[in-house]
Amino acid sequence: MSLCNKANCKSAKSNSVDVEVHDAHIGKQMSRTLLFLTIGVLAKVFGLPNGAPPETCLHLTPRHPGSSLQSSYPPYQVLPAAGQGRIRLILGSPQGLAYEGFMIFARDIDTGEYVGEFANLPDSAKIVECTQGVKNGVTHVNTSKKQNLEFDWEAPVGYEGTIIFNSTFAQDYSTYWVGVESPRVTVLKRSIDVLTTPTPITTYRTTTPPYHIQTVDYTTKVEEDPFYTDCSSTKNCFGAPAGCVKSKDCIAAVAVIVQGDQYIFELQAQRNARYVAVGLSDDKNMGDDSVVECTNEGGEIALHMSWNSGKRNTRHMTPEGAVQLESGTAKDDVIYCKFRRDKLTAVQGRTYDLVNTPYHLLVVAGTKLRSNGVDFHDLVYLGTSVSKKLSDVGEWTAASDILIRVHGALMLASWIGTASIGMLLARYYRQTWVNSQLCGKDHWFAWHRFFMVLTWSMTIAAFVIIFVELGTWSSATIHASVGLATTILCFIQPFMAAMRPHPGAPRRALFNWVHWFVGNVAKICGLIAIFFAVRLNKARLPDWVDWVLTAFVVFHVLIHLILTFLGCASDRQASQRVNSFPMKDMHSRGSMVHPDARRDAPHSGMRKFIFAVYFVVVAAFVAALVVITVLAPIEETWATFTNTISNY
Repeated sequence: MSLCNKANCKSAKSNSVDVEVHDAHIGKQMSRTLLFLTIGVLAKVFGLPNGAPPETCLHLTPRHPGSSLQSSYPPYQVLPAAGQGRIRLILGSPQGLAYEGFMIFARDIDTGEYVGEFANLPDSAKIVECTQGVKNGVTHVNTSKKQNLEFDWEAPVGYEGTIIFNSTFAQDYSTYWVGVESPRVTVLKRSIDVLTTPTPITTYRTTTPPYHIQTVDYTTKVEEDPFYTDCSSTKNCFGAPAGCVKSKDCIAAVAVIVQGDQYIFELQAQRNARYVAVGLSDDKNMGDDSVVECTNEGGEIALHMSWNSGKRNTRHMTPEGAVQLESGTAKDDVIYCKFRRDKLTAVQGRTYDLVNTPYHLLVVAGTKLRSNGVDFHDLVYLGTSVSKKLSDVGEWTAASDILIRVHGALMLASWIGTASIGMLLARYYRQTWVNSQLCGKDHWFAWHRFFMVLTWSMTIAAFVIIFVELGTWSSATIHASVGLATTILCFIQPFMAAMRPHPGAPRRALFNWVHWFVGNVAKICGLIAIFFAVRLNKARLPDWVDWVLTAFVVFHVLIHLILTFLGCASDRQASQRVNSFPMKDMHSRGSMVHPDARRDAPHSGMRKFIFAVYFVVVAAFVAALVVITVLAPIEETWATFTNTISNY
């Protein structure tokens, strides 16, 4: 028989009984053959969980039936660090993503030959001999989750040349990237230098094919964030500040991927955020919203659900099966999580239908957590301008913040501009421009009243505008609390002035002190509120605005000091008082008690000059701050403007 060996054939000829033994032997061989075939098929079906075989060195492509090579930007990288005669390699992800499988080897970029050997492998990795007897490849030993594996590559003795590490990363069974490359490494007889300059686009690549076409510029690859891959094409993305998804630099962002009945959310925040959250809302504002939070609790990512009632967020028990955390990382200053949300969830007596109901998205992030919830969103808060179904992939735009800009501009014009000028006139200019009147009133009084009425009108208008924007009272921040106090004090001032006693009345001095005190407290509160507004994420103001405000305060105080000393010098020379701190009323112009009442107090020319300088400088401060506020973020606006001019 053709399947038997010579010994068996001889035995078959010598003894007829051996025929049965021989047939049994054939059966065993066939069984073994079938067993080996089955094992081979299973190895392919299960995607080689014990690592890649040596033949994979030729193409670096996993044998995973039903899966496909990812064309998106790879979220993994190979980082080499030079040592004496060796390279320390780190295989990881800038976003802290885990991977199940990998394979890596080194090739000379000129000859394409395998170079060097690997050593000091961790327990989750093993050697692959791409060339028989040489330890020139490494792969995984199981499909457990891996992060930041480290091992060494040793250069051959006497080798001179430039190499590149080529690798494949498998995030899971069906998701993998082929040809992820390291920076170039130059080896000069075991002296090693890792190059950081990008590969020129025109340079012909001789590394092991296939290589990933997007890895030509290594520097660009490191800076890009895979979170934004496929935004507006296969997934919805929205982030804060407005427009950051296009520039891929969001402080906080949410992405929604719809796969059949599965609704997958990704959340990411920077700047050492302790939490990042997404809310489903009926409008762009906070209130009656279902919220899912990803929190960093001691380096571990946790998933919670909460409810916005007005401006208050309250955590509640998560309904069974409503949300499920798939992955999460907290690395460097970035927090990231990925979770699934059921298409139908019942929260606070409301049913959220992700399939049929359009929603606004709210994205928030903050740096503090409470004992059983999240603290104020001190990093970002932003809502989408329109509601839409989550399955309708397209660009999300941020809700308009024009009312916030107008509110800020009015408050700046009031408490940096008109209030400062009006109060300066009342404080130092009662005995200036006394030879004429305006509408039957002294100049200081007519202009003081004009500027303070403007202050009152703009403050009340700004308060109404921000109330309309927020839709409710707010005292969640120092800015809101102090701003409310400013508005209340400002509101009562004109009514108090309307009830002032006549000059010479017993209570006139008391009125003067109260009117002065309320006005100055309102002024101080207004400035404090403006300083704290710079830190609000909605304002989108640069930090250096603090220095502009500080410069104004220094200038304002300096002018007051100069006018105070000038008034003291004037008081010694005449009966009229320039400084009105004693709050004594001026006698009437016609009184014979003061024969010089119709003359300006001494040094009036200097006071007029100082007022002109003060008026111009304050107007410049107001104009600059209003422009910065209305056009915020001013850096982006300025960059756009300069690019337009240069292109023109």
